[in-house]
Amino acid sequence: MKFYDDDDYDDNDERGSGSNMTLIYMALIMSTVIFAVTALVFWANGSKKSSDGSGYRQAVAQREERMLEESKSSGTAASDNVISSSKLTSDQLDIWTLPDTGRQSSSNSNSGNGTVTNQTTGETVGGSSEKSSEKETTTTADELVSGKTSVYDMAEREDMSESDKANEKNTDKSNDKSTDKDEEDEDEEEMTSIRVTHSDGTKEWVDIDDDLDRNNYNYDNLKYDNPIMRYIENGKTASWFGVDISAEQGDVDFAKLKKAKCDFCMIKVGARGYSSGNIVMDENLEDNLEGAQKAKLNTGVYFCSQAVTRAEAREEAEVLLEAIEDYDVNYPIVFVMENVEDDMARIESLDVKDRTRIAIAFMDEISDAGYTPMLYGDLEWLLTMVDLEELDGYDIWYAEDGDEPKYPYEFDMWQYDTDGSVSGIDGEAALSISFVDYSKK
Repeated sequence: MKFYDDDDYDDNDERGSGSNMTLIYMALIMSTVIFAVTALVFWANGSKKSSDGSGYRQAVAQREERMLEESKSSGTAASDNVISSSKLTSDQLDIWTLPDTGRQSSSNSNSGNGTVTNQTTGETVGGSSEKSSEKETTTTADELVSGKTSVYDMAEREDMSESDKANEKNTDKSNDKSTDKDEEDEDEEEMTSIRVTHSDGTKEWVDIDDDLDRNNYNYDNLKYDNPIMRYIENGKTASWFGVDISAEQGDVDFAKLKKAKCDFCMIKVGARGYSSGNIVMDENLEDNLEGAQKAKLNTGVYFCSQAVTRAEAREEAEVLLEAIEDYDVNYPIVFVMENVEDDMARIESLDVKDRTRIAIAFMDEISDAGYTPMLYGDLEWLLTMVDLEELDGYDIWYAEDGDEPKYPYEFDMWQYDTDGSVSGIDGEAALSISFVDYSKK
């Protein structure tokens, strides 16, 4: 069997000869390249050896040796002229720009001994075995940045003259006075506003209205003789003690109240339902009015309003006036409007303008009937719920449990305790002080 012919065989022989020549040429070329690279490496190493600085170092060493010999011959210590690795001082290096850290000068700590203190580690090096008697001062990074240390500051203060110290002391006193003055100014600024705590627990600062008259009571004149709060002027009592009375107090012994030095009673007439809107009279109204009159106690009354219109407010006033027409009411007739705790009330839909107009409508009805109208409220109500400028001129019954009232404006009565105790009333009683004797108005 024949796999190939003669012509094919001849062609393969010629191709094999050509391949062998190619390999020979490539070997020659690679040899040439390797030789050239090797020669280049040898040349570079030789150049490096000639420029490694050894000649320069040798010249410097010879120069130093020559300088040393010259200094010895002139009687000068080598340590003063030679800069070497063991005797390098910071003063000889201009490139060192570290701030002064309180280190003593060479005339004190390093004089004549050729020592150098490393400012970073505190290590002392040099040719002397004598240790310095002065302790090294530890310098913090912050002090280095500021350019001073505590030692520096103390030394600087010791160098101060007595007059400089006196001036510094006077300056400190002036600064203290300035601080005190700033604190006083801050206190005065605080008096331009009052912090009010709302029924939901939130707080806010309310600016004091300069257009409203401030009260001029001196609270140092308040004297508390449980349960009576008195206001003393010129050694005499200039106030009147009163209690609130409603069906909640049950049966009241007005004779005992009189003996307990009660001057007046504020009796509840009725209220409008905060949900239904219906007017409901107090269950004990007549008994309380008659008991107070019989005990010859001065008498005022109040109505708890939930009016949402001025017409409803006038209706409440008319109902009240009709209920008291047979009694001697010589103290104010009070308009009371409050939010209901833990429940929704009709008046919650009202704004400041609405509440103010409703209060005025009620009180004007009372005034037209010949009685003294009065507005009741706590700090939140008076400062945030109504417009006091519109209500200016009406008497105020202020409510706040405490030793001193915070209300800044004029007020005539103060309910200072809502859970007090007084003879003639079983259980808790709301106690008030009046700065006006309305029975004589």
